[in-house]
Amino acid sequence: MLTLLLCTGSWSLLAQQDAQWSHYMFNGLYYNPGNAGIEKVTRLTLITRKQWLGYARNTVDAGGTSPTSSVFSINTRLPFLSGRTGAGAYIIADNKGPLTSIEFQPSLAYHIPIGNGLLGIGIRAGLVTQRLNTDWYRVVSEDDPSYIALKSARASQFKMDYGTGLWYESNRWYAGASVNHLSRSKFSYGTDSIQSILNNHLHVTGGYRFQVSTNLVITPSAIVQSDLKQFTFVYGPLATLNNKYWLGLNARNSIAKRDVTVGGNTLGFDDLIFYLGLNTLKDNALRLGYSFDLVTSGRRAKAGTSHEIMISYMLPAVGAVPKPPVHTPRYRHTE
Repeated sequence: MLTLLLCTGSWSLLAQQDAQWSHYMFNGLYYNPGNAGIEKVTRLTLITRKQWLGYARNTVDAGGTSPTSSVFSINTRLPFLSGRTGAGAYIIADNKGPLTSIEFQPSLAYHIPIGNGLLGIGIRAGLVTQRLNTDWYRVVSEDDPSYIALKSARASQFKMDYGTGLWYESNRWYAGASVNHLSRSKFSYGTDSIQSILNNHLHVTGGYRFQVSTNLVITPSAIVQSDLKQFTFVYGPLATLNNKYWLGLNARNSIAKRDVTVGGNTLGFDDLIFYLGLNTLKDNALRLGYSFDLVTSGRRAKAGTSHEIMISYMLPAVGAVPKPPVHTPRYRHTE
């Protein structure tokens, strides 16, 4: 019975083995190792998300909570190979009820100039740990052999994890595609009767910057996430004013593969996402963002809103050497 519960619970998460983010357009390293160093600066980013804020379980038993995720990343250019390399790493804590995952994922990328932009070819190799809180499960019988084995077994496991990706970025547009969890690590939590596989995940994303006027830029973007059985789409525009203030509107849809006897593939309109943001400090080094997700489907099983906060700070790139001033005698000033 417990094995069935674990399997069906994973199936219903709509491709959410990996954490969901509304600020995907500012979180490229999380999805794609080819993004490492592509900005040619050093950037620190922290994003924290509370899904279904105010969710209240309908039982007095322990457990039953909404997903909470936080990710911290560092992304920088390296001085090697004429500055054509980049590195980055992120650590994420993702809590989905009884299952808590922590990942540490370093990435390396090599940049190839193409046209007016750079193509980043990246790889990643990291560690994933999962912990299962068995006290949060309600079982039909506490004499269930699987439940007894799980309660007495090792609660946490560490596994190696790998990924690869391509990321292209120019002044006008960007696009990326990646595959993560190539090792398809198996978590048994110290038992022989339970097996949870970390499935391959495909991420495809892109965006285009339209310079509408001197002070206004419109950037439509989109991302597709999939474990090749279930798909999630997030898409919509951001508007940036004076390179300082931005706001936007996105939608999140999902397609879940189900047995044909219960309707086959189903398309869900999951969330409507509103964004507010600010770039501040010298050279817009500090980026602040907030997103408000209005839940539009499954309201009987969820709370009505999700919230996400982003803080990002830009430093000079590692190995960057300032250009010496050029003195022009004719005009007697420094350029």
